[in-house]
Amino acid sequence: MSELVVQPVVVEAIKPHPNADKLELAVVGGWEIVTGKGNYVEGDVVVHIQPDAMVPQEWADTWDVTKYLSWKKNATSGRVRAARLRSVTSYGFLVPNESGASLGTDLAEHYGITKYDPPQTLGAGQMRKEHPLFQRYTDIQNLRNFKDKLAYGEPLVVTEKLHGTNSRVGWVRRVGIEPVEEGRDSEHGIHYRGWRDANYEFVVGTHRTQRDPEECGIYGLPAQLHFDALGSVFAWLESVWDEDEDGPLHSVLFFGEIYGAGVQDLHYGAKQEKGYRVFDISVNGQYLPWSTLEYIQETFGLPLVPVLTRGVFDFEQLVEEAQGDTTLDDEHIREGVVVRPWHQELTWGKGTRDPNPKRMIFKLISDAYLLRKGGSEMH
Repeated sequence: MSELVVQPVVVEAIKPHPNADKLELAVVGGWEIVTGKGNYVEGDVVVHIQPDAMVPQEWADTWDVTKYLSWKKNATSGRVRAARLRSVTSYGFLVPNESGASLGTDLAEHYGITKYDPPQTLGAGQMRKEHPLFQRYTDIQNLRNFKDKLAYGEPLVVTEKLHGTNSRVGWVRRVGIEPVEEGRDSEHGIHYRGWRDANYEFVVGTHRTQRDPEECGIYGLPAQLHFDALGSVFAWLESVWDEDEDGPLHSVLFFGEIYGAGVQDLHYGAKQEKGYRVFDISVNGQYLPWSTLEYIQETFGLPLVPVLTRGVFDFEQLVEEAQGDTTLDDEHIREGVVVRPWHQELTWGKGTRDPNPKRMIFKLISDAYLLRKGGSEMH
């Protein structure tokens, strides 16, 4: 999930609307917002209210946007949606910086704005207390908010963002349980452990919760489909791990997307069954570079999310890559893309606005997906 960004920004440019004489496009960061002609000029400091912001009724009325928001029955806040205005996508709206706050100030609390949180439709499985080593996946920020934070001069990999439900599975260290099961990957000659082990526990969960591996519903699908491959990757990583240099191996976790029939409304051709694709692997809390994930896919057969392209890109080219149809099926749209350096994990931050280092991994959501019924960057 990307963070909620509600702050004063500078209007970087004003562009003519290609299809309307009385409208213009205001550019702020990586966003374009359709606005009335003459409302803003280059250099104005405004507040950008982005798609998926939940705006309280009081401010919606003050800004005269109440009728443009999406409202649930008896709701006290309305949801901002992307809109298509005279064939041009507009991402939210701009309002005056009435508080006089400086650039980069977080105004979410000032306005009472929160982030849209879609309902959780898949709740099957027995809950468990979350293991402290069972890390949650990193927040992937929207590149439109941080367009200058990506290493555009580095080789990048662009993968398709799948519309499904997040999955976490893997092994975390524990002690006191005797081994009860062991297997072998016959092709690679690697021993791997089963679901119970003296030193490691097999863990299953959603983005936010841990589930019982024996009663985890849909979240057990990765193990059902690919347990041999998952176990072989774990064993390989354990075999190459240098405890003398890096200390004990505490965790190997696989982050992926479950998709297909009954998961979300985009089915990717899996109308009667479900599929699973990995989009990240962490070892002791550190994420592996994509080039290593590709080696794992080629060696052990663990399926990854589709790679759309690699190379050196600018921001506008990446926005274009986010558009179009899914590569898994020819029947529906693409949700968007995720972009990161191909060779190594890099970080950004440590500035006035971003005091802590963050992963250099970003997402871009397609216009078609944001404009569809139920479309949100939250999935």
